[in-house]
Amino acid sequence: MNLNRNISSFHVNAYLLAISTVFANSCVPEAGQHSPSEYELEISISSDKTPAISQDGNLIAYYHECLENPEPEGYPTGLYLMNSDGTNRRLVLKGRHWSPSWSPDGNWLAFTSDGTLRIINFEGDSIRTFHGMQDLLLYSPDWSGDGKEILFSAPMTLNGGVFRMSPDFLSIKRILNPQTNNGMYASWSPDRSKIVYQKGNQSWESVEIFITDTALVSEKRLTDDNKDDRHAAWSSDGNMITWSSNVLIKVMNIDGTNQKMLDYGQYPCWTPDSKYIIYSNANLDVTKEVIWRINIDGKNKTQLTF
Repeated sequence: MNLNRNISSFHVNAYLLAISTVFANSCVPEAGQHSPSEYELEISISSDKTPAISQDGNLIAYYHECLENPEPEGYPTGLYLMNSDGTNRRLVLKGRHWSPSWSPDGNWLAFTSDGTLRIINFEGDSIRTFHGMQDLLLYSPDWSGDGKEILFSAPMTLNGGVFRMSPDFLSIKRILNPQTNNGMYASWSPDRSKIVYQKGNQSWESVEIFITDTALVSEKRLTDDNKDDRHAAWSSDGNMITWSSNVLIKVMNIDGTNQKMLDYGQYPCWTPDSKYIIYSNANLDVTKEVIWRINIDGKNKTQLTF
């Protein structure tokens, strides 16, 4: 596939609009005060992001970023695994590697390393790198429930969009073309019949969540709230979607109804039983961004990383 980088002014402007919306809704808290929606401005030690739980519910992969210099030798920046209760943390790959997505058999993780897609076995001793689109920055891999394809996004360019790819890297197809649909950061439905994604527009004040069938026939807008709606993910039973809205963790039905807030935070994902959300939020003294688990009714909030 011969694709050349071509950053379009439209998508740059849309991106800058989305970023400005975030900062327009966030300011540095006054001394001695803490606003949960602004916790990212206060954390100073480390940040745990983009959690992903294996389909058997036993393991959570996540990206840990150290904010201190020098980094602690025992917990450097990298891609990590832990048991679903937060125990037995271990380093898979040191460095800036985030947005992990599990293969259905639980043996492999797709992730991104500074815009390069890679796949590693969960023991960390075998790794493959996708070199097929070297001129594009690739993000947010999402492995389908049947294991046959991986979604990923190449934002900020008319040559990019949302792509589907076989795990052996041999078959690649663009399914969302920025010239006709500038949706990005897509996630499969459990049966692979639909995708959910976020989309911005120069005329909108925010980024919104959309859903469509994989034939791209019936697109539906799910959020319309002038808030920064991102990181949408499907429940394992296919009935609900979670996402972050202006640093709020929310859930809704797949038709956009029954929207409710669970907690502050971002990067939500579902447990396989569709009963809990795993996500990132500040710890109690707001020095770290850590991984939490919460019931979908907003109860039983439990901290998993420290």
